[in-house]
Amino acid sequence: MHRRKTPAARLAATLLGLGLGMALPGSLALAAGPPLPDVGKGPLAGQPDFRGVWMGTGGHPGIPAEYRNTPWPKMEFAPWGAEESKRITKIETPDECKPYGPVPFMNGGGLFPLEIAYHSKGLLLMSEPSAVVRRVYLDGRPLPEDPDPIWMGHSVGHWEGSTLVVETVGTNGRGRPLNGYISGAINSRTDMSPRLPVSDAARVTERFRLLADGKYLEVQITLHDSKAYTNGPFTVRRYYERRNDLDVIEYFCDDNRRPEDEGHAGETP
Repeated sequence: MHRRKTPAARLAATLLGLGLGMALPGSLALAAGPPLPDVGKGPLAGQPDFRGVWMGTGGHPGIPAEYRNTPWPKMEFAPWGAEESKRITKIETPDECKPYGPVPFMNGGGLFPLEIAYHSKGLLLMSEPSAVVRRVYLDGRPLPEDPDPIWMGHSVGHWEGSTLVVETVGTNGRGRPLNGYISGAINSRTDMSPRLPVSDAARVTERFRLLADGKYLEVQITLHDSKAYTNGPFTVRRYYERRNDLDVIEYFCDDNRRPEDEGHAGETP
């Protein structure tokens, strides 16, 4: 039976094809690719063009310092946050295949690519490991006053000069933690720090802007979540490098699960 290559194997194959061995690239040459069509009229006309495939800079030591992700500051748990962190800080990584939620979705990691596309009402953000896409509406609608709770929440945006400001509310509080599930638990057991959950009371503000003539994308993320934390708000920055040589392909973490590679405990399903 054909088994889809793991992201690590795909990266290795790409680097070998480029004659780079297994060394992580600081910056790969950008493929030209076909020109993107004009956006025409609407809320995206005349604005910075975020379309294309992006790869987070996390884990790439050759990336310039000014384009490296910043860590989450010290966060103090409220009662709900403490209980939820305790539930998910386990080697068994409960809920590991659930959708990400809007903040972990934009984690800036260097393993899976992110694609941004435009549609008639705004942006579509598609991250390879997520079966759920994000929709950011730029058609002038306000944030819903009583939103249905959903995985990615409800996102609307507006422009402040060349910066796209996105506000998100209405997440369901069931997405992945900010710092991911315990990684490498089977092999290294080194990442046992408390997991950082996001509640259904969270409000997220993101500021998207292009840097270095469009080679890099900066996303400044500010999280307000008084249900999960007693301090805050918290702000981090996530960076992505434009990668026209990559495609976002289908991935679902429950297929071809590899507990020995992914940090899950127990037997292989």
